[in-house]
Amino acid sequence: MQLYKRADSVAATYYNHSLSDMRSLAQKLTQPLPTQHEKYRAIFRWVCDNIRSDYQLNGKVKQIRQRYQTDKASLAVWNRKLNEELITRLREKRSTVCTGYAYLVWILAQHAGLTCQIVNGYARTSLVNLGGEGTPNHNWNAVQLEGVWYLSDATWADGQVLGADGWQSHFNESYFLVKPASFIYSHFPLDTSELYLFHKPRLSDFLQAPLVYAASYDFGLHAKTPADFYFIVRKGDPVSFVVQQEQGNSFHKLALQVNEAEVVQLQCTRENRRDTTYQLTHTFTSRGLTAVHVVADGRPVYSYRVHVK
Repeated sequence: MQLYKRADSVAATYYNHSLSDMRSLAQKLTQPLPTQHEKYRAIFRWVCDNIRSDYQLNGKVKQIRQRYQTDKASLAVWNRKLNEELITRLREKRSTVCTGYAYLVWILAQHAGLTCQIVNGYARTSLVNLGGEGTPNHNWNAVQLEGVWYLSDATWADGQVLGADGWQSHFNESYFLVKPASFIYSHFPLDTSELYLFHKPRLSDFLQAPLVYAASYDFGLHAKTPADFYFIVRKGDPVSFVVQQEQGNSFHKLALQVNEAEVVQLQCTRENRRDTTYQLTHTFTSRGLTAVHVVADGRPVYSYRVHVK
């Protein structure tokens, strides 16, 4: 991104820098930069470019968190032990899980004089927190820059899981400095004060909502209806998928995919405007469980699971 070209250049200058002295690293990353936004960007980008997700450890952490889901005391003890292990892995192997990413961003930001916090809570993917009571499974950061609170996720910005093949690192701009009103569609904190929203949604609504992808942030697209990830329709009944663009990048085509086949599309040739509403209507003709995706310029924005009776 051109706005952060200088900050990214500073981060690249210190590629593979030792973590033995984090205060010194934070100073090197931030002293050449004049604004808080640029300082935080250099820290965030350095973490994403120099730390690798530990795919095997991530699986272990997920299993143990599920085991202790109803035993908060045991989970707290285990988390303290995990934090010690994560810090050692960060220093020696430069690999970690979400807790380690959030910790490293936090400690570097602290050394740079920035107001930053580690947030614990729920994140939604195609494999977890789709309905039900929810499982706390993720950590990310909140940061205050020039008096404004933003949320960012260095783990998700660093890359993506590739099934059994593990982790592929590729910097994703979408998860850097997201406004709270957008971030809430994919992340929900245990402490609702860390929503940084005046009107706080309920956890149950978060868990039941459509599954959101990074393109939602980029294009400023939010699902209006249907409001739930899973819903039931009758065969032959039309369903309208209504999407609103509040603010974001322009796109050329909005489409609806049903079981990977594109069934409806809208061409958006003019400049996209704020508060524009788009409607994609489809009639389901086959019974069964169906995967439905709203796609903008080939990128998934939202997903649904529809039971056609």
